[in-house]
Amino acid sequence: MGDSGRIGLVAVPREIQRLYDVLKLESEERYGASILRSGIVGKRPVALAEVPMGPVNAALGAQALVIRHSVTALLSFGSAGALAGGLSTGDLVIAQQAIAHDAGTFLGRRFEPTGIVDRGEKGQIGWRRSFDADPGLVALALDAVQRLGVHAHTGTVVTGNQAIFSTARRRWLCRTFGALAVEMETAAVAQVAVAHGLPWVAVRAISDAASDELILDYCRLYFYLDDRRPAWRCQADRWSYLLTRPAAWRRLWYLRRGLVRASEQASRVVEAMLLS
Repeated sequence: MGDSGRIGLVAVPREIQRLYDVLKLESEERYGASILRSGIVGKRPVALAEVPMGPVNAALGAQALVIRHSVTALLSFGSAGALAGGLSTGDLVIAQQAIAHDAGTFLGRRFEPTGIVDRGEKGQIGWRRSFDADPGLVALALDAVQRLGVHAHTGTVVTGNQAIFSTARRRWLCRTFGALAVEMETAAVAQVAVAHGLPWVAVRAISDAASDELILDYCRLYFYLDDRRPAWRCQADRWSYLLTRPAAWRRLWYLRRGLVRASEQASRVVEAMLLS
């Protein structure tokens, strides 16, 4: 990542906590939906964007780091669902390429992935199907992995505005894009990096299999900011749903355990990269 310039990191709240323990804080502010913190990790200046889940939120956080902290590189990290066979909870994936899997065109019943609309270096408008990570940052991530004594896979990560718990969708994503993992932020951060001519990389760790095994009506458990019902009624409905479905507790525990392990693994690699 070089010895000069501030490195920008983007992650959701549960995945960024470990880095706060090693961050020598210099500033903190709320910027839109993001919490921005700047400081030092080891001897390296960094700026962290803690963002709500999702590609738009990740892009807004990454853009805020560019505007407010003039970062010289962007790094996305956190959990992901496994797409390729042979990946287990806690396994690491270093993205060499990121693709927005839900950007495209429906032609009758067929969906054709086309990527996002972008502006080229000469000013022309067109579609961009993928974003390539910076080879130097990929190498730095792999070096950190090696120093930690663990193994990482390298390849394509796909991003969308959807949480995937579907075996059929998992197979389609793997077959269509040849991707290793699916998540909700990397391609958006990559798009911001490319727009500003900045290098980027993503470090992801597997939290779940993105399959039918974890099917649960998570939508019944979400807290909706625009829900006009009294807060107590919303909470009561969530508890009622859980208490009448004993299997839900096992699935929630399994998912939470995977998220904690994945967040820990990805954060360890990022910390090692910053301390190198």
